[in-house]
Amino acid sequence: MKTLDELTYGAECALRGIRVFYARPRLWPYAVPPLLCVLLLYAGILSAVVFWAAPGLREWLASISFPGWLSWLQTALDWCLSFFFWVVIPLLLLCFIGTFYEMFGNMLFDLLVDAFEKEAFPGHPGAVQPYGRVLRLTAGFILLTVVSYLVYFMIFWIPVVGFVYRSAICGRSYLHDSAIRQGFRVSVLKKQVAKDRVSVLGFGILARFMEAIPFLIPGLVIGGSILYHTRLLKDAPAPGRARPNARQ
Repeated sequence: MKTLDELTYGAECALRGIRVFYARPRLWPYAVPPLLCVLLLYAGILSAVVFWAAPGLREWLASISFPGWLSWLQTALDWCLSFFFWVVIPLLLLCFIGTFYEMFGNMLFDLLVDAFEKEAFPGHPGAVQPYGRVLRLTAGFILLTVVSYLVYFMIFWIPVVGFVYRSAICGRSYLHDSAIRQGFRVSVLKKQVAKDRVSVLGFGILARFMEAIPFLIPGLVIGGSILYHTRLLKDAPAPGRARPNARQ
């Protein structure tokens, strides 16, 4: 029962974060610029397909002279090109829309977390740290994510194991901004996650499916902050004090 409760709590944090984000319009400006970037990117890709790639390849295909007994091949290739341009490419763009949104959003999600945590968790003030240290911490978490996905690509084919590992990566990734704000390195976050792996996994399982919808990702960022501060962050200093372990 305890394991189920922890899984459920992690999932509830994801849902709670979405509710909080959409209930507070002052947080919305942090989500709009990344969405505009994705829309501009997709508009550029689709314009290139419609006005350049598709007409060019069709013209090239029409210029090829097939022998009479292979005339059917030209029609088949034309159908294949149509399927690729009007079915495969739109599906790929749809599948990766959440990834692109998160990529552009990472530039503002740390500000979103900072704005939310200052109001929601005033008892857990962020560490006083130079910008250079923030960049180093960010680079460390990016490296952690890259290494984690390299491992995932080696085990994703194993039933259950691959799903659980990928969900754990997803859940942990939404904790990075809060850990960086506290001045914690990768090693510190790993220790914190190790004490409550099941809740992080519950969050990650739900987040894996919900992050396919870009409009929900800012809420998941908030949900990760809620999970971090209510379960993982222990022995926070009193408000207004610099964290003595900011160099951990």
